Amino acid sequence: MKGNSLLVQSGSYLASSDGIEVDTKWGGAKTFFGGEGLFMLRCSGTGTLIMSSYGAIHTVKLAQGQQYIVDTGHLVAFDEGISYEVKAVGGLKSTVFSGEGLVVQLTGPGTVALQTRSEGAFLSWLIPKIPSKSS
Repeated sequence: MKGNSLLVQSGSYLASSDGIEVDTKWGGAKTFFGGEGLFMLRCSGTGTLIMSSYGAIHTVKLAQGQQYIVDTGHLVAFDEGISYEVKAVGGLKSTVFSGEGLVVQLTGPGTVALQTRSEGAFLSWLIPKIPSKSS
């Protein structure tokens, strides 16, 4: 990082050098909620920031005013200057009780980092296939 600020999903933050400030108490971010457990950290400064993801990290560069909608389970980080709004997709009941159906609408300019896989989707597929103990 070179003096810029990123909002990083807390589960994607791995490590950083001394020149990077990680603000866990920053009050400027809108609250993300739901089954994805998405909580953003503000990382700023100059130095090395290491992020992790489930799958590869794919970046998308947004032009001024360009909008991009992504499932919350795929979001890794984005430039602090990008405006964003969490929206529900699908039924209100499923969104409120399960956290599913949440997307983030991002509006540029700036860069967004996405993970190519969703841990939540993988677990939804895997858990029903795990044998349970029979009584």
